[in-house]
Formats: sequence, structure tokens, C-alpha cells
Amino acid sequence: MARPSTLSLPGLAAGLLLACAGPGESPRGVLLEEGAVVSEHPLATAVGLEVLGRGGNAADAAVATALALAVCLPQAGNLGGGGFAVHVAPSGEAWALDFRETAPSSADPAHYLDEAGEHVPARSISGALAIGIPGSPHGLFELHRRRGSGRLAFAELVAPAIRLAREGFPVDPWLARDLARPRVLEKMNAAARAVFYPGGAPLAAGERLVQPDLARTLERYAREGPDGFYRGSVAAAVVREVLRTPVPGAGLPAPGTLTPEDLSTYRSVERPALRGRFRGHELVTMPPPSSGGPVVLSVLGVLDGLPLEGELDPESGDPGERAVHWWIEAMRQAFADRARHMGDPDFYPVPTDALLSPGWIAARRVAIGERADPQVAPWEPSVPAESEQTTHLSVVDRAGGALAMTTTLNASFGCGAMVQGCGFLLNNELDDFAISAGAPNMFGLVGSAANAIRPGKRPLSSMSPTVVLGPDGRVRLVLGSPGGPRIITATLQVLLRTLVGGQELWTAVRSPRLHQQWSPPRTLFEATAGFTWDAGLVEALVERGHPVQAVDRRFGSVQAIWVDGRTVTACSDPRRGGAGGTEGAGLARPARPPR
Repeated sequence: MARPSTLSLPGLAAGLLLACAGPGESPRGVLLEEGAVVSEHPLATAVGLEVLGRGGNAADAAVATALALAVCLPQAGNLGGGGFAVHVAPSGEAWALDFRETAPSSADPAHYLDEAGEHVPARSISGALAIGIPGSPHGLFELHRRRGSGRLAFAELVAPAIRLAREGFPVDPWLARDLARPRVLEKMNAAARAVFYPGGAPLAAGERLVQPDLARTLERYAREGPDGFYRGSVAAAVVREVLRTPVPGAGLPAPGTLTPEDLSTYRSVERPALRGRFRGHELVTMPPPSSGGPVVLSVLGVLDGLPLEGELDPESGDPGERAVHWWIEAMRQAFADRARHMGDPDFYPVPTDALLSPGWIAARRVAIGERADPQVAPWEPSVPAESEQTTHLSVVDRAGGALAMTTTLNASFGCGAMVQGCGFLLNNELDDFAISAGAPNMFGLVGSAANAIRPGKRPLSSMSPTVVLGPDGRVRLVLGSPGGPRIITATLQVLLRTLVGGQELWTAVRSPRLHQQWSPPRTLFEATAGFTWDAGLVEALVERGHPVQAVDRRFGSVQAIWVDGRTVTACSDPRRGGAGGTEGAGLARPARPPR
């Protein structure tokens, strides 16, 4: 596909799919002189590639891609949510940015209880009490300011998103499908319905989605940076929207539920990147308040001492029944520790070093027997002491720098409240706190005091943006996924299939997945068209004592880039409609939703 000289997205949107590779084809590799981008929407991937083509680095391209996703992927791309980013410079220097949402100053566990003192789960999923202070606008600006190339102004990175919002783009089949789901319309407020349900009907595939209010908000953001969001008219509109969003079972929220000061004092936080080793590779990932990095490193640490290679199919690299048993038990152990110990390290002393210590990892490994252990307990000191609708993007630039970024609104379309006059949806991220100890959130995850809700605190997350360095210290793999707690297990399984099974990236990404999160004890197996496990293998696991459940749904959506010498492969999971691409070589054709 010829490269336009400027970021002319409306024209690109009209002709994009005509220039793509055929369906079902594996992405082709290109020389590393060309960078690569992969995201959950082809228009956003095209934006990132154009930024690379203009001399931007991985951080520049990631910012522009994320802002484009805020326009063309309203299910998860956002200004009203938050996320995490891990950047590895060509020198190998690693940097992690936490722009997770925070609880407002009024946050109080008592607000989520009814008059009888019983937990009301709906209050942390919908309504004013579900909304955290957005982090994406501050985080994306900081990512550009601190890790960008310096060749492109911030306004240049926002410009493609502005054009997509102002001039519109054809609705893709995935967005059309999600808007047509029965409960989506019910959760939307009037402003959101006006955008996505003109005339009362959901936008259909091929219809044009134009978002002038969002374009004006992005224009202000491009001019003023974070102050254009967290102060002034946009901030005032956010406060007004929260105060007119009813609380389930309680009516309108109290004044002060979210204040201008909550917004004006928000800051993203630089955190030390979490590092670990597996099979001669170094993994660079996100520390708490992301649980993704610690859980990934814990599982891989346990499995690193087991003879996995001897339990693989010698031709396909697929894991055999014993290897899958080990996978499940290592995941179960790590999720038990997640539930007990992980939260915002600024409020709770998360024992990350202890959980990843060689002694504890070895103890976990030897505790894995030949049968399942659903009653595994979390680590305890000897002395008392995360919608599915997340989205991930990965970028590699020509110099060998890499960036993995995951952002979220939590549930699909967040809490459904669009800020009137501003055009963006607000999150329902406060459900990721342990509102009531031991009570599951919308994903069935339980938590403890480590993740209790407090003013200014960041909720625990499963987001797992990860960069893998090869034995030579160069970037080998960049990946992550959406999917609530399935983010972690989807990321893990692609890592295991590529680094142990030797599978090509495309094979590893499109292989069937399982999910184990300790509570509830059952292991879920994908059982949907194109992603199905061998029945004999699952039956053998049942004989080992594993409670299992086949699920007719797709787990995660891994967006990954593989670097092999000077060759780059960008792969978007066919479970959703994203696309990978490389500079000068066009985009792979996105998958269509199943019938």
C-alpha cells in the first residue's frame, strides 16, 4: 500500500481494506528498517504506521494509535479511562507508566451498601459511584513528553484522531454487533444514544460515525494538553455528568461525589519496570497496581523449572495433557496470591519481591502434584505484616525500540455515561476495587484489604503489557491483550507457545485458550468456532481432578509483534477485528465477527 505524504485518514479509511492481505493469511515479515504496529482497529494501526513513517518512535506511534482508538473503538478506546504502558528504548532502558484511574476524594465503601448493610454490586458497575478519575489524557501526554522522539509535536499526534472524529468513518462489523447487543442500549445515557443510536436504532456496519463533540474535546486537548481535559469547561462537564448519573437503588448522587479538585490533581505515575527471566529471555512488564506483571512472572517462574519441552507435540508444539496440567496449577497458585496480596503500592505494601522470590517460586513448583489442587492457599508471611472491554496495542520502531500499552474503560462502553457536549464515555473502573472483602466483581475476581477502595487509590488491574528481550538483549516479542482477568492467561499462553513450543506467532495467537483464576476453582476452556481444545486432553484433565467448563466465547485478543533478527511480524488476534501492519507493507485484513 502506498504511503500518503500526510496523515489523511478519511481517504485512508475509504480504501484501507482494499489494500490488505487475504483472509486467513499469516502476516508476512519485513526488514527491521521498517517499524510495526498492531491494534484492535485497522484505522488506528494505520495512524501509528504513518507516525512511524514520519520519523516518530514507538512512543509517538503508540500515543497517536491510542487516541485514534478513542474515536474508532468506543467500546474500549478512551479519553475517559486509563491504562499502563511499558517502553523499552533501543538502548534496552525500560520505563513503565501508570495512568490507571483513581478513586475520587469522596470514595467510601459504605456508599456501596444498602440500608441493611448489604453489598449492592450494581453500584460499582453502573451509575456515578462506578466512575474513577480518568488517567488516559494525562498518561498519553506524559508518554509523548518523556519518551517521544521530539520530532513531532503533541498536536500532530492528536490530529488524526480529530479528523476521524470530525469527518467520520464507516462503522465496522464489530462495533455494529456490540451496539446491537440487547443490554448495551439500556446502559447508554441520552448523549451516548444520540451518537450511537440515531433515530433510536443502532448504527449498522458501513454507516458513518461522526463525533463532532469528541472532535472539539480533542482539539482543546491538542492545544492545551492535560489542562484542556482536567481543568476548564471539559472538567466542569465531567463533574456535571457524574452528578446527573443516578446511583442504582439510591437516585442522584450526593454533591461532591466527584469534584473539580479530583480532576485537577490527577497525575500519572512512573514506576520501576518489573523484570524477570524465562528460558533465556528477559521479560519487562508492569508492576502493581497491575497484577498482570507479577502473575505472569510468577507463573513463568514456576514453569521454568519443569520439563515442559518433553510434554509438547513434537510437530505442532502444542502442549500435551501433563503440560496443560502444569499451566493450570501454576495459574491457580499465582491468582491465589493476587487475590490476597495485590493492590495499589502507594496505599498497601504489596510483597512483590516475596511473591517472586526464588524460595517461594520453588515451593510453589514442588507443590504441584499429579492431581489438581483447587484448594491451594495464597502466600502468607512468617511474621504478620480487572471488561472485558480493554484494548491493547504494540509498537516496534525501526531503531528497535518497543512499546506495549493497554488501556480500558472496564466494561464495554464503560458505564454508558457520555459526557454531554464532550463526546467521550466515562469508565466504571471502581468495580476493580474489592468493594467488600471476598465479594466477587463483574469478572468473578475476589480481593482483600490490599485492594480496598480509598480516596485517591488506584484499583488493581489485570492489564499485562509486556516486552520480551532475547538472549542478545534485543527486543524479541511485544504483546498484551484485553479481556479482564483473561488478559493475564491469554498473554501467558502466547508466551509459552512461542518461547517453549517454538510456534510461529500467528499459530500461537490463534490457538485455543484456557483460563484459571483460582476463584471460582473451575478452569474454563474456549469452545467456539475455530478455537476448540482436543476433547481427549480435557477429559484427561478431568481425571486428574480438574473441575472444567467449556465456554462458548472467545478469550482475550492478543496484539503482538515478533522480531526475529531483522524480520518483524505483526499479528492481531482473529478473535476480534484488529489489524497488524508494517511500514510500507500495508495491513492484514481484519477478521469479521462470527455469525
